[in-house]
Amino acid sequence: MIDALSLLISHGVILLAAWRLLPCADLDRDPPPQHPSASEPHADA
Repeated sequence: MIDALSLLISHGVILLAAWRLLPCADLDRDPPPQHPSASEPHADA
């Protein structure tokens, strides 16, 4: 019984967190890319 209860509580908390995160509008949007600075090496080198 304890094992089932602990699984129910832990999975319930995970589902609650996912349910609260789903309506967030910023999950589907990536921030605009930043311009590389002069100190960073180029990717094509």
